[in-house]
Amino acid sequence: MNYLSWKNYFESNRNHFANIDWDQTANLSAGELSSIRSSIQQFQKGEQSEGKHLFSFAKSFPDPYYLDTMRLFILEEQTHARILGRFMDKEGIPRIKHHWVDGTFRWLRKLAGLENTITVLVTAEIIAKVYYKALGSCTNSELLQQICRQILKDEDQHIAFQAYTLHIFYREKRSFARLFSRNWHRLLMAVTILVVWLHHRKVLQAGGYYFLSFFFETFQVYFDMEKQVRTIPGLQPAWL
Repeated sequence: MNYLSWKNYFESNRNHFANIDWDQTANLSAGELSSIRSSIQQFQKGEQSEGKHLFSFAKSFPDPYYLDTMRLFILEEQTHARILGRFMDKEGIPRIKHHWVDGTFRWLRKLAGLENTITVLVTAEIIAKVYYKALGSCTNSELLQQICRQILKDEDQHIAFQAYTLHIFYREKRSFARLFSRNWHRLLMAVTILVVWLHHRKVLQAGGYYFLSFFFETFQVYFDMEKQVRTIPGLQPAWL
């Protein structure tokens, strides 16, 4: 893959929710609504980024296709927010304008450069891989299950896309710098898992997770991403 290939992928995926059947009549049960309500509000808000700082950082990236590819990626994230918002409207769940977790992630993305922004972004994508699996499992709503299945397909590609970019940064680093970046990301991952568990445990538990199973499955997704970064051709085969 290269950024032209990624650009073509995101362009080809723009109708990824076209097969969703919005006319389904089965609504969330009272119990499902109680478990899901505040959680889906937070995730819907988190998918809504305009990407202003990301675009600002991306302008300095040397590949000519990168900026357009990032614009398409952000549009796909915003589509997730729009689809989740439409589902919330259908279920009578109000949208929120602010949440401190989303605000903290936005602040972290602004701290330093494109690599840090991508690291924070892919952390959220990794969390989403497990969260949307749990969300789809904790409901009998076929509509919500359809939405979650498509988001999960998208997240697989988002993680691969961000891993490709991290690979480019990491192959230029010395061994110590790679070790520092890896440990920073693992610390961020662990703290994020804890925060997400505290705020979304109703959904996660209803979807079949205890804290340890959520922790280990999320870190397995992280390790799979890390392996992609290491094994893309051109990168050294180990974090040395």
